[in-house]
Amino acid sequence: MEKNLSMGNREMNGIQKMAKVAMIILTVTFGIGSGILISRLFGGQLKMLFPNYFALEFVSQLISVIIGFLMVILLRKQKVFSFSGNDVKEGLACGAPLIVVPLLAIANLAIDLRDVPDLQLIRGWEIALLMLQCLLIGLFEEMIFRGIALDLSFEIFGTQTKKQAKLAIIFVSFLFGAMHMINAIHPDVSVKAAAFQAFSAFGLGLVFGAIFYRSGRSIWPCAILHAVQDASAFVARGTLYGVTQEEAIGSTGISQAVYSVLFIVWFLYLMREREE
Repeated sequence: MEKNLSMGNREMNGIQKMAKVAMIILTVTFGIGSGILISRLFGGQLKMLFPNYFALEFVSQLISVIIGFLMVILLRKQKVFSFSGNDVKEGLACGAPLIVVPLLAIANLAIDLRDVPDLQLIRGWEIALLMLQCLLIGLFEEMIFRGIALDLSFEIFGTQTKKQAKLAIIFVSFLFGAMHMINAIHPDVSVKAAAFQAFSAFGLGLVFGAIFYRSGRSIWPCAILHAVQDASAFVARGTLYGVTQEEAIGSTGISQAVYSVLFIVWFLYLMREREE
């Protein structure tokens, strides 16, 4: 059952709205930028401490999650960590079609291993670290984009009507998609590949936004489904047999645009007007 969310629906003047928009932009910029800054400043030291690629990526993402958690606390958005059984069940039910994604990824992996039988999978503990990293990526990005940015956006646009909620979700999804263009700074990721990924992320952000809205503003369903989506994408693009995550992102193609169209349709379905 959809939640009639009333928080943030009181009228705001233009200055208050602009202040909240600025807070959203700063949250996204600092949340994403802090990880890049730490990598630039301490990347050498981290590589010395964690020479294994998967260990390094896991630790880097763990640092990002700690930063995201502190930002949620600082902005007093702890309510997004609520874990109501019914809310989480509804959120996961809304995202149930994503179960198709890991099935496709497994099928792709099976085809690769059949066609190239001498492919060597990475070690078991590296696979475990990769899966844990996907969980951390999902948690971090959902804290920043749904837990803080979208929650603030709901306060700006309101949630008294589905139209208001849709506008808030579209705004934050645009930021979510645009953020993925940062991947183009890596030499293994072309601007074209980053753009396809950004468009796909925009569509996926719409779905996550609808799930966040439908699950009583709990980030857990989104974080879980986000992790499934990321893990599936990495598996499908060969990360389990040595392709780096940057190379995997660099292989993003026009098929992602097709997925994004499906995500947009899914979003419209989840946010459809219904008689209560």
